[in-house]
Amino acid sequence: MGNASLPGLAGAFLAGLLSFLSPCVLPLIPVYLSFISGESLSQIRDGSSGRFHLFLRSLNFVLGFTVVFVVLAILFGTGARFIGSSLPHTIMRGAGIVVILLGLNMLFDFIPFLRVELKAQAPNNAAGASKAFLFGMLFAAGWSPCIGPILSSILLFAAQSGNVAKAAFLLGAYSLGLGIPFLLTGLFFDKTEPLLRWFKQHAQGVKITAGILIIFFGILMLTAGLTSITTFFIKLGYMLEDYAQTGSPPFSTIAGIIARWLLFQGA
Repeated sequence: MGNASLPGLAGAFLAGLLSFLSPCVLPLIPVYLSFISGESLSQIRDGSSGRFHLFLRSLNFVLGFTVVFVVLAILFGTGARFIGSSLPHTIMRGAGIVVILLGLNMLFDFIPFLRVELKAQAPNNAAGASKAFLFGMLFAAGWSPCIGPILSSILLFAAQSGNVAKAAFLLGAYSLGLGIPFLLTGLFFDKTEPLLRWFKQHAQGVKITAGILIIFFGILMLTAGLTSITTFFIKLGYMLEDYAQTGSPPFSTIAGIIARWLLFQGA
């Protein structure tokens, strides 16, 4: 599956998680939850109006930005497939350099225009299932200085394969990384609130981790290093498959399941 193999999907999921924890998004999570549910923060905290209600609103919000991100991936993948047929290596290396610069900027903040935040205003009466979905789409359209470089890096990384399906899978993994903690926060806000405060206090560490991850993606794109990582997982899958045939249960059964998954990811 190329760029949509296990290392790429895991990296995209981690990038989504770091986007959720970024200092541009994390402090606003209670605001998002309050807006999409139509409830006050105290009602969300004590669960007085029903957690399932908030979960459905949160799910619509997550689906909204997932649709936008996947559509962007399809557009990038289609464009890269069209252009990449003539200049695949040049495009891949050029995109790798751009991604590395984005990662370095996350660490050192030397590109002024990336500090500009694009905001999409939601209507005042946006509470409700369908409008929570719309607000999720507006959230995706409002790339912040934190999310923008991360998302741009994943889009460029996904586009370099020139495969629309792989690009969509990668942005789907990114959306899961961003969406799952949002859903869990909505369900268990009273329990996650202290954890959110802890991450706010360590926002610089989150930013540094995101910068390093972006640089890692850029290096993989520049050197085509993902191929060797994928090869390692394929070899590991064959080794586990051999053990599944010769080993004793239950370990052979577990090895067989892992082997099939690794080989499917590397296909």
